Amino acid sequence: MANKKSVTMKDIAKDTDISVSAVSMILNRRSDVSFSRETVAKVLESAKRLGYELSHEKKDTALRSPSSAQIKKVIAVFCPNIFNSYYATIAQSIEQSAYKKGYKTLIFTTFREVKKEHELVMDAIHMNVEGIIFTMIPNDPGFVEKVAKQFPIVVIGDKTSSINIDIIETNNYTAGVLVAEHLHSLGHRHIAFLTTTITTDVSLAMRYQRLKAIQNTYAKLCANEPYDVIVREQKVDSQYERNHLSLEYDVGYQLCMDCLEDRGLSGITAFVGNNDMVAYGIMDAVLKKGYKIPRDFSVCSFDNDFPSGLLPVSLTTVEHYMEEKGRKAFDTIYQKILWNETPEQKSQYFIRIEYKPYLIVRDSTNRARQQKG
Repeated sequence: MANKKSVTMKDIAKDTDISVSAVSMILNRRSDVSFSRETVAKVLESAKRLGYELSHEKKDTALRSPSSAQIKKVIAVFCPNIFNSYYATIAQSIEQSAYKKGYKTLIFTTFREVKKEHELVMDAIHMNVEGIIFTMIPNDPGFVEKVAKQFPIVVIGDKTSSINIDIIETNNYTAGVLVAEHLHSLGHRHIAFLTTTITTDVSLAMRYQRLKAIQNTYAKLCANEPYDVIVREQKVDSQYERNHLSLEYDVGYQLCMDCLEDRGLSGITAFVGNNDMVAYGIMDAVLKKGYKIPRDFSVCSFDNDFPSGLLPVSLTTVEHYMEEKGRKAFDTIYQKILWNETPEQKSQYFIRIEYKPYLIVRDSTNRARQQKG
């Protein structure tokens, strides 16, 4: 008796009327291309029905039924990490909103790594999630924009970003202006901005915009008097971020210690962290050295996460609407899932929802101490 002929990708292509190359990319889970959920489901269903044999390591994932009850009504939530309470709060807010609509959430952490981001996006699509929410600007906006033409995606990010995806945004430049104006009004003319990696890349736009706003505002307000905006930065790559849970706190602590021990920077009267997690490290370093906040140094930052409002902390910070942005992001992607437009219609316009930041003044700021002579 002759052996049964093995099913090939050509057979699946003929059965589905989809090109062999597209079938190959779907079955091999290529991360650099994207297809509609309908196309992916059609190929996987055909492969399973015809008895296509994948290599052992690909069987379980690629041929899992896209209609499986375990993966219905799921939203994927992408975060760079979930140690920072900014991202954890947004993710929790999304989950709360999703639950009310009968949806579940899956958390994916990218650690700001482009290759990882590509892989996880394709993994989420192959798992048949109904949409993806990025709690940050993607590291490869072009790739995500391409996927978003055929798949519901919403991004939470900075207003200055030119990304062509539905976005829930906050103007981080305005946030920086608020901090600079506040510190200047208290007499601070020599401040230090302490930060993790800062570049003009769109994925790190919020840090850059905050710093740029502080620098520009001080240049404007101190046009006829001396001032300093010292910048101290700790470069952090994705591998380091993955292996160090408290890295932002640690960066704030160490950079502040370096400033306090540098005699050339003895004129500093205020520190600004690029976010609240960095600011907590700054505050501990100041206290460790025996100084008082705000008597000796003022401290400001951005986000207004939960610990910043605790009485022993009382950090002056900028409100960034974490809970509201999480709720609005889910509401937006939920509406996108319900819409029936074709990909071409969806790509003709984008939803942009802006939350305006405001400063919350607490006990970590005070009038600048007398400059040392």
